[in-house]
Amino acid sequence: MDAAAADTTTGRNVRTSHARVARHLDVSVDTVRRARRVLRDLGFSVEVVRGRYMTAEEREAAVHAHGSKQRRFASTRCLTIPARCKAMHPYPFGVNKNPHTPSRRVPSTRWRAAGTSKDQPKRPPLTRQTPPLGVQKIAARLIQRMPWLDRAHSGHLMGLSRGLVACGVTEEWTTQDLMNAVEADHQGLGLLTLPPDSQKNPRALLLHQIKRAITGKEPPARARAAAVEARRAARAAELTQRAADAKTKTSMPSWFRAELAKARQAASGPAASTV
Repeated sequence: MDAAAADTTTGRNVRTSHARVARHLDVSVDTVRRARRVLRDLGFSVEVVRGRYMTAEEREAAVHAHGSKQRRFASTRCLTIPARCKAMHPYPFGVNKNPHTPSRRVPSTRWRAAGTSKDQPKRPPLTRQTPPLGVQKIAARLIQRMPWLDRAHSGHLMGLSRGLVACGVTEEWTTQDLMNAVEADHQGLGLLTLPPDSQKNPRALLLHQIKRAITGKEPPARARAAAVEARRAARAAELTQRAADAKTKTSMPSWFRAELAKARQAASGPAASTV
């Protein structure tokens, strides 16, 4: 009777009273009470909520709901499987569509033994981190340069982006920097570039080559930024020096200017007369 009244998947929500079971089985109420006590002691049943008398509002609501008088709430029980019986039970984790995957709604043995009504805590859904936008742009440019990376069996663009992040690629890298690093690595090791059609998973091969090429190396963008900053600092120092020289420079005396003008005039006089 309890198995027929319980949920077929979890064995919970058994809310039949002793009197109802006794009428159905044509036995006394004491027999049902003793049998359920034996089930409880053996670990096959757990009382989750104790039965109680109903309030006046609850009795009135029950009359309006199903038209019969009801004075008490029956206890709520759950059918359980003791740990010692799991090995011989045909469905130790409950009835589930996939027999290899245990039902997540079945409470643990510790909770069943404690007689609590807590449900099994739900695991948070597995969420993958979204790669940075810069890395996604790098992946898009790689696919643009190498269309064979976007084949159906290679996965989505986001998969390539996550693979680049796993290899250590950051937004500081560029597509050309990655290609240059892979080419330099191949030349250093004496490797030849394999055609993509010769590989079962060319995307995985490219990610492996990128990881090997950039491991322990800084992005070239940092060196370029450092060079630009050095040029700016040198230019600023040169302008500062010029400004300091301009402040310390003294003007020519008036008598020196007059003598210089006379000398220039005397030097240009004979030439003008000769012409």
